[in-house]
Amino acid sequence: MKEKIIDIDTHAFFRMLERGIANGLDLHETKERAFQTVREGKKAIRKHLSKQGPTYYHYFYDNLSFYVICKEKEFPDYIKILIKTVIIEEGRQ
Repeated sequence: MKEKIIDIDTHAFFRMLERGIANGLDLHETKERAFQTVREGKKAIRKHLSKQGPTYYHYFYDNLSFYVICKEKEFPDYIKILIKTVIIEEGRQ
C-alpha cells in the first residue's frame, strides 16, 4: 500500500478551525480528526460528494461527523492528498 502524504489548503484550514470551534473542538483536536478521516480512507456514500475529488467520511463518538473533500495525485511511491474542504456535522451519514 502506498504512503499517503496529507496537506491542507490554507483557506480550508481556517474554515476548518471556525467549524471546529463552533462544535466545541480545539485547534489540535479538529486538525487531528480531519487528518484521521483521510488516513482511514472511508469514502462518503451520499452526502457532500464532490466532482473535485474524493470525499472521506468518519463518525466520531461525540456525535460529530467529518466530511473531508480532497484532491489526490498519485505518484509511483506515494499518494499526495490536498484537503480542500472540511465539513463538520452532528449525527451520522
